[in-house]
Amino acid sequence: MELLQDIMAALAPVGLNLIGTTPRSDYEALVPAQYHITQRFPEAETVVVIGNGGREFWGHFREYAAAQPDYLQQHDHPLDDYTVEVISARLSPLLDATRAQYRVIYPFQFFSGLTVSFMHLAQAARLSVPSILGVQIHPRYGPWIAWRAAVLIDRDLPALPAPAQDFDPCSTCVERPCIAACPAQAVSAARGWDLRTCTRHRLRVPTDCAERCHTRYTCVYGREHRYPEDELAYHQRFSLATAQAYFEKSKRAN
Repeated sequence: MELLQDIMAALAPVGLNLIGTTPRSDYEALVPAQYHITQRFPEAETVVVIGNGGREFWGHFREYAAAQPDYLQQHDHPLDDYTVEVISARLSPLLDATRAQYRVIYPFQFFSGLTVSFMHLAQAARLSVPSILGVQIHPRYGPWIAWRAAVLIDRDLPALPAPAQDFDPCSTCVERPCIAACPAQAVSAARGWDLRTCTRHRLRVPTDCAERCHTRYTCVYGREHRYPEDELAYHQRFSLATAQAYFEKSKRAN
């Protein structure tokens, strides 16, 4: 537990405030074999999942970028690059001191050809659960969460508190303003989020969702932790590029 406490203490000052653990086997039970960690790092016994909830991490990133002229222009993916910088600086000394075998992986980087599902990692660590919005939800922060990194380590680490244990947000939600808020009608209680419908609409009418995802913004959970306007726009810009790539790939496949 001491190592986990050290990790949490190192990351909390920069807003990385969601930390959980899962045995590798629990994660692998949730995903197909091509997403198994065993393929590339069989030594891993535990995965430490690292994320942020709410606005604080973005606030630190904003200050960091503002202190360095042209930082945003010099990086194609500045938030991702900042994530690697800050996690490497804060965790590498701690992890190296343990003499453990470990790897730090990120959702935006391949690990020696390995693709890992961070949503399932967070689910296995019981940090969040799936929702009809297409994103996961945390009991406190709602959909205003992001998974930034994971540490694969050859140690049997204890379980951390599991805030999303038995959390079932969408089936118990009475208001469901998220459904009516979607201009593409891409969300329903029965089928959840329809990626293709969402993508087609965003590419056809890019101004509708340019500043924010209206469905996510109206979720009843974690409203006080909504991202600030500049962060919402930042993520929407990159997600539109991802949607474009997905749509082009789908057309080629068909």
